[in-house]
Amino acid sequence: MLGRGFLLGVAVGCVLGVYVAPYLSRPTVGMGNVSGSILPQMNEATAVPERGTWPTDDQAKAQLFALSKWDLNRHGNGSTVSVKRGMQIADQEIACELSAQLKWIDGETQIEGVFQEEGGDWKMIAAKNR
Repeated sequence: MLGRGFLLGVAVGCVLGVYVAPYLSRPTVGMGNVSGSILPQMNEATAVPERGTWPTDDQAKAQLFALSKWDLNRHGNGSTVSVKRGMQIADQEIACELSAQLKWIDGETQIEGVFQEEGGDWKMIAAKNR
């Protein structure tokens, strides 16, 4: 069975845990206060740009077809791409959630795309089907 030493250790550990627990939420020396961390200082208004700065639906469609090496002239007429959301990920890059109705696929396809701004225009540099 369990020895006396083990049971005594468990008892002391429980008492110590009950005593120390209230002090764990307080800031410690060198750690500072959590409110002084970088996370609360981040300005979320810059993380989510205005819709007017996102790629347009037509730009997203053209760039998706170009990145995927699909023929826009052949399959573009029956296909639509809509930009649903955008989030700034770097100074000149934005990640977007796209919704695509492609002519040769039944149903709606969700796509995540990364666009890079080049001279006032957007170029898709990566895409992933969700």
